[in-house]
Formats: sequence, C-alpha cells, structure tokens
Amino acid sequence: MIHIGEKLRTARLRQNMSLRELAEKAEVSASLLSQIENGKANPSVRSIYSIAAALALPTNYFFPDGEEAEENPEETLEVGQMTASAVRALQTEGRIEESDLFQDHPHRSKGPVVCRNARGRIELMGGVTWERLTPGREENIEFMEIRYEVGANSGAKMSRHNGREFGLILAGELTVELGFESYVLRAGDSITFDSIVPHRMINSGSVPVQAVWVVLDR
Repeated sequence: MIHIGEKLRTARLRQNMSLRELAEKAEVSASLLSQIENGKANPSVRSIYSIAAALALPTNYFFPDGEEAEENPEETLEVGQMTASAVRALQTEGRIEESDLFQDHPHRSKGPVVCRNARGRIELMGGVTWERLTPGREENIEFMEIRYEVGANSGAKMSRHNGREFGLILAGELTVELGFESYVLRAGDSITFDSIVPHRMINSGSVPVQAVWVVLDR
C-alpha cells in the first residue's frame, strides 16, 4: 500500500507546487506537509479535506482504497446480495429509496408504537441486519437497531455519504474505522461522526453485535 505521504508528494509535484504554495492554499503549515510527506506525521481528517481541496483532488485519493473507496454495485443485484456500504452508495446516487429496502412486517403497527416482532427488516450480505424502529419511513432520519454477526462487516471498502451518525452499542464489540482512525466500541459505548468521513464497521469480537443506530440528514 502506498503511504499517504508518497501520494501527497506525487500529487503536489504533478501540479508543480512547492510545499509553501500548497501550505498557503490548504491553510496548513509547510512543516506539517513536509512531515506528512516523509512519513513522520499523520494528518487529521480536517487537514486531508483542506489539502485535497487545495490540490483539486477527491478526498478518497488519500484514503486506503483511493478513489475506489465507495462500492459501485450493479443495479441488478438484490438488496440482500449487497453490503451495507453498497446500499449506502446506491442511496447516495438516488438509485434506491428506503421504501425499497425494508420489508414491512404483515402485522406492523399503524400507531406510534413498534413492537419488537413487527419491525421492518432487511438482511444484507455478510451477516448484517437492519431493523427499522419507526412505524414507517421518516423524512431525514433513519432510526434502526443493527446486528453484525461474528466476523461481519459493512463492506470490503470504506464508504461515505451525507448525514451524521449516532450509535450506541448494546452488545458485542464493534470496530469503527473512521478516516485514518480506528475505534473499538463495546456494550454501553457510543459514537458520533459525520457520514461524509470515509468509514467502515466490523464485528471484531466473538459474539454478535447489537446496536441502536441513527442517521440524520442522509
């Protein structure tokens, strides 16, 4: 895997830009850029966004899977044959709606209460399940209980999309890869992040993960 510093130096030199010129455009210090290029420092996600904008590059250029970080599944696939990341990619492109995802339970409530055994449900590829905690589709919010079987993950590559996410782990151990960082969450732990930051989720433990998950303004 090419080090991020090598990618940065290559992109900068292709544009015949000095460290000082790039630093001024990205509003970061030239010394920080030098340290990144020489592998002596890792940039923050905020710095990466500034540097990418200054170089007119997509932010995913700097992330592990490069510009292919978002999955691009074929439209012919059934939802159950897709990973969570693939579904998010299709939603972002407007090629799939929430109404196409969840299978409504035949006895679902028409009132404000959703019984546990009457939730809308979708089983994704690789052992990931989403259960909707609202009676039906809600504008600008997804409120779900998610389940990751042992070894399950949201996809082979990181994904990003509009919105802000909030998660609370109920059981198990979930690893959340977020930008260049990795966080291990256990029962009782919670996390909040902007969905535009490339992210990936993995059940890194020995029991299934259960969590309450909210996505705002997707």
